[in-house]
Order: sequence, then structure tokens, then C-alpha cells
Amino acid sequence: MSVTAQASAAKPSNRLAPARAGASVETSLTAQQKRVIRESFLKLDPALDLVGQLFFLKLYRLDPTLRARFGGPAETQGRKFMAAVKLTIITLNHEDGLAPTLKLLGVRHRQLGIKLRHYRTMAKAMMWTLEQSLEKRFTRETKEAWAKLLAQITHTLSGNNAALLRSVGGTAGV
Repeated sequence: MSVTAQASAAKPSNRLAPARAGASVETSLTAQQKRVIRESFLKLDPALDLVGQLFFLKLYRLDPTLRARFGGPAETQGRKFMAAVKLTIITLNHEDGLAPTLKLLGVRHRQLGIKLRHYRTMAKAMMWTLEQSLEKRFTRETKEAWAKLLAQITHTLSGNNAALLRSVGGTAGV
């Protein structure tokens, strides 16, 4: 192997490199991706309660063990979840974003036994929910923007630097 090939193989791609410790969730989202996320979320707004329920029903189908970790009916959990998603959308342009809140939530989730694999399942359920809810409006551009956002959220919640790399690959094919 040539020196150049070795150097490039050892150097991670900037596109998939994990975010710096303490970096905000929205660090690597482009302005266009933020716009696409906001616009697609606005299309869901009239039916947020139903979208939240759909998410939890899919999540519980993908991993029935998560039902015990998130107490309460899917309707209640769905409302809480969609309120959190709405907060995420609102904070996309704020410098600090949700990173501090997500880190605290990640600690709480770890106390509940939530692991990296659970976050990946949640991202998969969310991508499926978006696809079902947005139908033809769930374009490739929309899918890529949400996948990137969900990968960054997974990274922050899990506190795992390798999570971002695996999550990007894990959600892109959903």
C-alpha cells in the first residue's frame, strides 16, 4: 500500500467524521437541510398526535422491549415525543441548540437501560413514520436531511462518538 493510500485510509472523511465533543446537534446540517426539515415538519403539524402514535406503534413493533422502558400509552408517549421533535425544529438555528438538553436526556435514558441499539431503532421508526406520513413529499433530499439530523441526535443522546458513523449508515437505507 502506498504512503498516500495509507494516509488517506487512516484519515476519516470529514463528511462522516464524528462531531466535536460539545458541538451542537445542528453543527453539520446545512441551511438547506434545516429548511427541508422545517418544511416537512410543517406538513405534519396538523396531525402531530397521530404521527406520534404511529411512531410509537412502529417502535414497539420493531422492538417490543421498549414498551416497558417508556411507560404509558402510545398516545401519551406520542404527544411527548412530538413536542420534543417540535422543540428540536425550533432550535435548529440556535447556536447551542438542544445539545445540553439531549445530553441530560441521554443520561436519563441510560438510567432506563436505553442503549445505542435502541436509538438506532428509534431512528428507523422515525424514518418509517416520516415516509408513511409525508408519502410522496418524503423526497430523497428530505430523507437525507432527516437521516443526518437523527444521526446527530443519536450521537448526542448516546454519548458515543462512534454512534454518528454507524447511525448515518443505519438510517440511510431505511
